[in-house]
Amino acid sequence: MMNDHAIDVGDDVVSDDVMRHDDVPDELMSVVTSLTSPRRYVPQWYVYDTRGSELCEQLIQKSETYKLWRHEYSILQTYADDIAGKVSSPAVLVDLGSGGSSKTRLVIEAMLKRHGRLTFVPVDMAKEFILTCGRQLETDYPGLTVEPYGGLYMDGVRHVAARKEPKLLLFLGSSFSNVSIHDQVQMLQDIRAQLNERDRLVLGMDMNTDREALSQAYGEQWAPIWRDNLISRFNKDFNGNMDAEKFEYRCEFVENPPSGDTPSYVVKSLTSSEKQRVRFEKIGLDIDFEDGEKIYFYEGPNTSCKWNLRQLRRLAEKSGFAVDEHWTNDVENYCVICLAPANIIHASFPRSE
Repeated sequence: MMNDHAIDVGDDVVSDDVMRHDDVPDELMSVVTSLTSPRRYVPQWYVYDTRGSELCEQLIQKSETYKLWRHEYSILQTYADDIAGKVSSPAVLVDLGSGGSSKTRLVIEAMLKRHGRLTFVPVDMAKEFILTCGRQLETDYPGLTVEPYGGLYMDGVRHVAARKEPKLLLFLGSSFSNVSIHDQVQMLQDIRAQLNERDRLVLGMDMNTDREALSQAYGEQWAPIWRDNLISRFNKDFNGNMDAEKFEYRCEFVENPPSGDTPSYVVKSLTSSEKQRVRFEKIGLDIDFEDGEKIYFYEGPNTSCKWNLRQLRRLAEKSGFAVDEHWTNDVENYCVICLAPANIIHASFPRSE
């Protein structure tokens, strides 16, 4: 039951009263927890509602400076058949963080060409968005059955784990790299625990560490998604009064030694431009922001990771996987790697001492 009085969390302490709201879904209350934690942040899934997903699809395909989509698309164009051949028929294709599945279409086409029929499971928190995209995919590709799953990555993995068919899991774009580095090994280990020897996991990994290029790629062009649409969603979900004009979108590149296991990464945040109080009327919550205080994107400090091949190999090893095969673009600043459960294969992979 809602309380009549406002709850002030300016001291970054969330009382039990804030968390008791039977009329608000648990997933939304988890957003409140993250937003009022000592290190304020927004969960990755919350940024991409239907509108956020639509805006993101438009930006990544059209931007002249954010080239990750095009780099990955070019690799998939060239090697989609090789990727499709990693699992036998009949197979299930699972796309974690699917969005509009624009690049995944290349793998779908290759698998349909090989096998004739295919079951496709897109996994994304933007449920209505993937339902709409799924209907379009079934129209475009006879022989394709789409079974959208609205939920978190690991919930989607567990959802398909019991299926007997070989599974090809895709984790493309920035989806995996936007998981905190502290959680990446654990997530891969959890995925590994759900796979059998016939399954494969394909990851897209950005290897671009050019500071100027990254500054342009993650710059102000993202503000409509990571500021305007996000704050609009806060206000809609919680009957809030946040003002997008009082927050500035910023990004910062943090470079780590290439010889270490920790990749370089980009930090994205919203910075309060003044001392202010935000009201979430639906849950009776006031949040105080200091001038210059940040709301970070995603759960951990190390996201939007930028890897090298040595770090990718070590990541696979620590997670219970072996690298089956990898493919890069012409300038070798993007990599798509296929991982198999360890001890299944022993493929060669570049090592750097």
